[in-house]
Order: sequence, then structure tokens, then C-alpha cells
Amino acid sequence: MEKQYAEKNKRMAIAMDNGIPDRVPILSIIDNWAFSYSGYSIDEIFEDDEKHLAAFDKVARDFYWDSMFTVTTTRPINYISALGGGAYKAKGTLQIESGSILSMDAEEYPDLAEDPYKFLLEVIAPRKYELFRKPYSEEKYQEYCDAVDHYFAFRNVGARSAQALREKYGVPVSRGAVFFHPLDMILDYLRDFQGTMFDIKRKPKQIREVCDAMLPMVIEMVEGAYPEPVEGKYIFNPMHLPEFISARDFEKVYWPSYKKLMDYFTDKGYNILCYYERSYAHLFEFLQDLPKNKIVGLFEDDDLRIVKEKLGDMMCFAGGMKTFDLNYSSKQVCLDQAKSLIDDLAGDGGYIFTTDRIPHSANDANPENLRAVNEFVRDYGVYK
Repeated sequence: MEKQYAEKNKRMAIAMDNGIPDRVPILSIIDNWAFSYSGYSIDEIFEDDEKHLAAFDKVARDFYWDSMFTVTTTRPINYISALGGGAYKAKGTLQIESGSILSMDAEEYPDLAEDPYKFLLEVIAPRKYELFRKPYSEEKYQEYCDAVDHYFAFRNVGARSAQALREKYGVPVSRGAVFFHPLDMILDYLRDFQGTMFDIKRKPKQIREVCDAMLPMVIEMVEGAYPEPVEGKYIFNPMHLPEFISARDFEKVYWPSYKKLMDYFTDKGYNILCYYERSYAHLFEFLQDLPKNKIVGLFEDDDLRIVKEKLGDMMCFAGGMKTFDLNYSSKQVCLDQAKSLIDDLAGDGGYIFTTDRIPHSANDANPENLRAVNEFVRDYGVYK
């Protein structure tokens, strides 16, 4: 297993540097689909760590992978619930509660820019979490300690899962840390969609200032979780806002601080996997200026053949296998699609085979189709 682990890790590392490995790596970006596939509900896995572990064990055992994107669910719901709030609730799937994100007024950008840590802790946390609204007492202190225990229990599940998959199946977990651009954090946690879109038009200068002020916090969060670059690992960067704004607005409010983050991390030797949700064709000109051969672009809706033409000389790219077809089309249609992806995209390296979207729900993949395409790519995607 250790030999397989090293081989798979090396395969991913070469591809991420836009090189040519021995064959096309196959990356799992499966998330909550693991639970429905294993017959568990979201509520069950938050109540039973062993079921949480068993679900990803089954995914690693039943399908071929060169790397896992994650080996736990997305959010530590027990921790958030213990704090008495948060946007995420279980209820059969991890959904955002209506109205739970808007927690900052548009006039508070200067306060956020002045001291992001202080503002988030002293102003936002009490608005979001009941526990932070209580006056100090020994009882409150103990409740907070209990909440932190839930958080570290969640982290422990991830560590145990990664170790088990390494020992039993020789499969590495390639994600070393996660970072969100400051404006994505504002969208996801502070101003909601409508507020953020209004702010981009009305307060672009304040948004730029806030994004720059929050950069040290983003860097500290990454380096605290993933202090030094490791071969075969990447920083995961989900991007939630750019697909909804014009190239002009992107250049004003998002790109300056985003470029600083990308330069900082790649200068230190990190690889970054950017999840370009929906279409990014209107932003290809900017992506061409990212650090060369240190970025992996996971594209949802963009035609990867065009991506290869526009960006193939400067980044590795991933995706292509449509989750819609994996669930609703025949096995042969899926195999034909996988063959076309390898034939058209993998010739000169820098390609990682995976789905075009993160599989969350039971309807995101038919297991038989997923197993068939992974085994096909494993055998067919060999560099001669």
C-alpha cells in the first residue's frame, strides 16, 4: 500500500505541475454522495463517527482513485450547532438557512477593514451564534469548550479517515488546506448574494480595501493548517462570486487581492486547485496571468477543449466527466465521453480526470457508470 500511495502521489504531483505522468490521474471530488451511496443520511453520520468513516471507506474500496479530494463532509455541523447558530443545517442535506447569512450592514465595511479579526469576533459572531450573545459565566465557558470538542472531533474523523485510506487502499488525500477569497467570504457569510452584488456597484473602493485588509487572515488560516508545501498536495480554492460578475467588476473588486494571494502561495511553492464554478470564459484573460504551472483549474461548465487552447500552456486542468451523464445516461455513453476526454485533452499532460461537479446528492452519479469510467481511464489513459 505504501508503494501504491507513493506512486499515486507522484502521479498527481507531476500532473499538477502541468507535466506528463505515467498515466492520467483520477481524482475523487466526491462529497456527501458518499453517504447516500453507503446508505446513510446526513443526520446519521453526524451522530455516528463510525458511519462517517465507513462511507468514505466504501467509496475508496469500491472505486479506483489516484487521489481523494476530501474524506469527510463539508461542514462541522455539530460544532456550529453547539455554538447556537450558523448558516448550515443538516435536514437531510447541508442546506443554507434562509436569511442566516446577512449579518453585516453595508455601512460597516470600514469597521471590517480596520480590524477584521476584532470585527468578526466582537460584532459578527454574536449576531450569528447564540452562545456569543450570552454574558460571561462558567457555564458559557464550559459550553464553548464543549463546542470546541465537537470541532476537534470532526477534525479527528478527517485524520482517521485519511490514515485508513492510505493504509488500506494506498490512496492519498491531496487537499492540504482551503482558502476563500475575502469577497467570497463576504458573499458566503456576511452580506448574502443581493447585498454583495449591490455593494460591488456602490462601494467598489471599500470592497478593495476590505479584501486587502483580510489577506493576512486568509494566509494565516492556510499556513496554520498546511505550514509547508508537500509534493502531491494542493490548497483548495473554491470561488463563488466571479461567475456572477462582469470582467470589468472582477478587475475592480476581485482580481487585485486574488492575484496577491495566488502569487504569495505559489512563490512559497504551493500548488493551488481552483474550483471555477459555472463558466469562466469571460475571465480567461485574467487567468492567463496567474503563476505558471502551479495552478490546477477545475472547470464546471466551460468546454475543456477551449480551456486547453486558452490556458493549457500555463495550468493543469481537471474535470470534464459530466455528473448528469453519470447518473442519467447509459454506461456506453459515459465510456465514450471518458475516451473523448482522454483523446482530446491528455496528450501532452497537465490533465486530471474527474467529474465536472462535486457529487453531493444520490442523483449525481450512478455507481456502475462511475466505476466503469474510472476503470476505463485507469487502463486507457496511459502515456506511451
